Amino acid sequence: MLFMKKIGLLLVGTFLLSGCWDLNENERMFYVQGMGIDYKDGEYEVFIQIISFSNVAKTETISQDNIQSEVNSFKGKTVSEAFDNLYNAIGEKLYWGHFSFLILKDAAMKEDRLNSVIDALTRFPDTRYLTWIYSTDEPLSEFLTVTPLLKRSITLTRLADPQNSYEKESFIEPINVRRLLIDLNEPGHEVNIPYVRLKEGWQTQKEPDKSIETAGVGIITPHTFKGYIKGEKANGLKWLSNETVQSRITTNTDGNQYISITVKNLKTTITPIVKGNDVKFDINIALTASLSSFTGNISTKDIEKAVIKQVKKEVKDTYNAGLEKETDIYRLSEVIYRQKVNFWRENQKNGKIDLSEDSIQRINVVVQQIESGRKSYKESIQ
Repeated sequence: MLFMKKIGLLLVGTFLLSGCWDLNENERMFYVQGMGIDYKDGEYEVFIQIISFSNVAKTETISQDNIQSEVNSFKGKTVSEAFDNLYNAIGEKLYWGHFSFLILKDAAMKEDRLNSVIDALTRFPDTRYLTWIYSTDEPLSEFLTVTPLLKRSITLTRLADPQNSYEKESFIEPINVRRLLIDLNEPGHEVNIPYVRLKEGWQTQKEPDKSIETAGVGIITPHTFKGYIKGEKANGLKWLSNETVQSRITTNTDGNQYISITVKNLKTTITPIVKGNDVKFDINIALTASLSSFTGNISTKDIEKAVIKQVKKEVKDTYNAGLEKETDIYRLSEVIYRQKVNFWRENQKNGKIDLSEDSIQRINVVVQQIESGRKSYKESIQ
């Protein structure tokens, strides 16, 4: 009888243990964090970044002797074929639950290829529509091997975690796959994707280092790529986004004194004004200005005038740069669609309305508050 009880306990333990046999072991999987896609010579080239699981959860400095990631590229007539070639080249399972960002080269966004890229990406059950998306014209492999400054965990790169830096300097709003698909389906069917590039010049005790910076936008439609707006020409975008947390401008006053201002509490509204078959737009921007740096004696009025002048200039310059690319950079067609849908129906072409340099009628900038951060605007050293 005792022998039978022992056999029964052994069988029960066996059944319990068998329930774990089909689980994936962490050390038997590779973790995909980033991917870049290009198209050349009739083939897609897919760059894959796999990261070391031992460092995924760490935020402190990583030993410089540790390899945090490995990158390789795979080609195919379709994106799926490139993935198949990837699977043939590795000896473990790939886990896509940590997949954070996708970088696209120009050719991968032309001639309806974007649709193929997104379809292939979202077919994996572990991928999310919250994956960040970027554009670039620089070598993809270098973006995937860059580590954060001071060798912090590779999961904290600007590509994988863009919101952290955006809160400090709101230049170009990050965009994910979900937002991309929504905006491409709305009038006028164009989206501004952050343009990224490599920044050199960081020096260490061992060798020079690189970082990644956002430097403008790439403009795409469901069917093609329309080009980049880079550097200062893209500055106006931050003043037309209510997602802007804070941003900085440096400009000069009427007395030719240079000042640096931190802009916060931004609130922007766009009002379409329809007259017959013509439409104009009033852009109203309210903000708080915080004085960061200045020379000489300066008044509140000087600061206000300088901020208004510079914000208006940047809004207009970016709008004109968009017209040169034949793009509706501020999505004014969607504003008409939302607020004056009958006019939009009668005048739209492929979801867009015709725009010209005169389509923006007024840019009204109101500085609601000026903060000095100290008791006066006088210089510290007299």
